Amino acid sequence: MADSSSTDSPVVPVLVGKYLELEVLLAEIADAGSSDLDDVEVNELVRVHERMSRKLEFVGLDRLLEVSDRSSFVKAGYPSLFGFARKELRLSKGATGERTRAMEAVAKFHTLQGEQLPPKCPATARAWAEGAIGFAHVGVILDVRKEIPSKAGPDVFDVVDQWMSDDARDKDPTELKESGRDILARVDPDGSLTDDADRARKRTFTKGSQGVDFMATVTGRLDPQTYAMLETVMDVWAAPGMNNPADPDSPSGAIDDPGQDGQLIEAAAQRDTRSLGQRRHDALKAILKTILECNLLGKSHRGLPVQIIVNLTKAQLEEAAGVATTASGVDIPVKDLLDLAARSDKSLAVFENHSAAVLYFARAKRVAQLEQRLAIIARDRGCSFSGCRMPATWAEFHHVLAWIDGGLTDIDSLTPACVPHHRMIGPGKWATVMITDGPDTGRVAWIPPVYVDPEQKPRVNRAHHVNETIEAAWIEILAQRQAALEEREEQLQLAPPPTSPDDSGSDAGSDGGKDSDPPEQG
Repeated sequence: MADSSSTDSPVVPVLVGKYLELEVLLAEIADAGSSDLDDVEVNELVRVHERMSRKLEFVGLDRLLEVSDRSSFVKAGYPSLFGFARKELRLSKGATGERTRAMEAVAKFHTLQGEQLPPKCPATARAWAEGAIGFAHVGVILDVRKEIPSKAGPDVFDVVDQWMSDDARDKDPTELKESGRDILARVDPDGSLTDDADRARKRTFTKGSQGVDFMATVTGRLDPQTYAMLETVMDVWAAPGMNNPADPDSPSGAIDDPGQDGQLIEAAAQRDTRSLGQRRHDALKAILKTILECNLLGKSHRGLPVQIIVNLTKAQLEEAAGVATTASGVDIPVKDLLDLAARSDKSLAVFENHSAAVLYFARAKRVAQLEQRLAIIARDRGCSFSGCRMPATWAEFHHVLAWIDGGLTDIDSLTPACVPHHRMIGPGKWATVMITDGPDTGRVAWIPPVYVDPEQKPRVNRAHHVNETIEAAWIEILAQRQAALEEREEQLQLAPPPTSPDDSGSDAGSDGGKDSDPPEQG
């Protein structure tokens, strides 16, 4: 008798099912050949593909908007939509900012009462939904909108949106920039509409990430007052011959200081081969060094002294080589660090195999003291939440076991946690625990809530210790190669020796033992 019982298939939500169907269709498209198409059809196929890709980009913003509307990124363990997009979609900072800015311009947000609002840039949204434009076009359009003075009025923004989105249907992003300059010239030809509010809105100073050469790029837009002060400072600190690190006899400070020797400055200026940009860089460096050495920034920032705090190994210090890391997350060659440290206050924290040298305060004080903070920074370097790169100078110091629950103010009970991640800790949320054995002894693991990870697997942040991860992987690769080499040598030793052509034994072959024809000579 046949078993009439059957197992029902799990119910797949309609939208999820459509994405699964799309995935199957994309696989079929990828496997399909185009040999039956002529050149004209192949060219059109590329255009259709680009249009479909742009449509998917636009739909993807709706998916991201829903994550924002529901605040579901919080349940996934992220303090913001930006952090969710970076980690879950594996985007760079620039790409994440580009995507969230585009979403704010073309997506349909909701009011607190649930009413759906039209997009901020309706014409751009329509063109993108049709696949006529893409991310790059939208970026240019939004850059132009940002330059429109606030006094221009809402009608001007709408006209610019319509005109530029229409123009973008026939132009590439580079050509569209030219159109943007043209329309901005017509919006405010004499600059009379631009006011202090616009300048305040546009002001910015951005620090780029370090490159492989440890150099970083800075960009910014300065308001008139800041620019005037910068020019004045550079006139006297970046003058030829002044603050030249390559010239030991170069005067430091401002050229017009009463104590400066004019003949010494003139001689240094004649030796100075730096460009204007290099002189300005060295002037800024000298100014910042003077500010730090003269304690002009105050005495404390987040419980730490306002000075450069650096992590490096004993071997790096002895060899004066390698790369150290500051508490603010900057990598700096050790030789440059030693130059900075020549006139600084020193504090020393020594660690062996990642085990913390513990400073105990027990429950005498709730707030970590300076020496404790320095030791914790040397151990963790920054926020200990998995994947977070926020440096220790922007973090709070969290009791691994909450103070109210009897936690101690000891360095083996404290860890840096940036403000957003610190707020995620609590009953039913994220928890922290100090690791007491294994290679991560002395470090903190974060345990996710059940709705983030049903297995609640502890997570350790390795973002601030990439060098250790690379070193461990490198050692493992070398060990695998060495094992493979030894195995190969063992196989060669155990292999039987090759049989000699003359070693035919008693079996002489079908010719009764007569020699066979010799092989032909090559």
